Amino acid sequence: MFAATRLVPVVISAIIVIAVGCGTPRPTEPYACVAANQAELMIRWGTQNDSTNMLEQYSMNTKGEVFRYVGAPATRSDGEFLLVVDGPTYCASAKTTMSAFLKIQALNTGARKQRFIDYRNTRTDVYLRAVWNPDLQTFQSRDMRELYDELMLLVTQD
Repeated sequence: MFAATRLVPVVISAIIVIAVGCGTPRPTEPYACVAANQAELMIRWGTQNDSTNMLEQYSMNTKGEVFRYVGAPATRSDGEFLLVVDGPTYCASAKTTMSAFLKIQALNTGARKQRFIDYRNTRTDVYLRAVWNPDLQTFQSRDMRELYDELMLLVTQD
């Protein structure tokens, strides 16, 4: 009897945690800042190591959903769902990403270990990719390195 009365609050707490965690719906529509022709925009960033044939990639869609993929580059996919970024944060990140690509235009520094950022909009057939060596801090990669760090903050925040 005594153990049963102590067990009830634990069971109730577990039910509340499960209900809150499972009850938070993922977005179904793109955020308001997304134009109709950008509804299929995907921003990807990560690290590819050609020596180990491993890719760690994060993908963020226009609904603010962030996915993580770790594996071989040949079997690349969006990966597993990680989190949802709020609207203002997503809108700022998308704008900053586009601005960085407009400023840089081209960045492709190959190495065994590469960092990359992709801006891909299949609806308008726009595919932009910046690749740089994370072991070197060149003037040309400065803006992309800063953007990469900002994007990584999205997935490392508590």
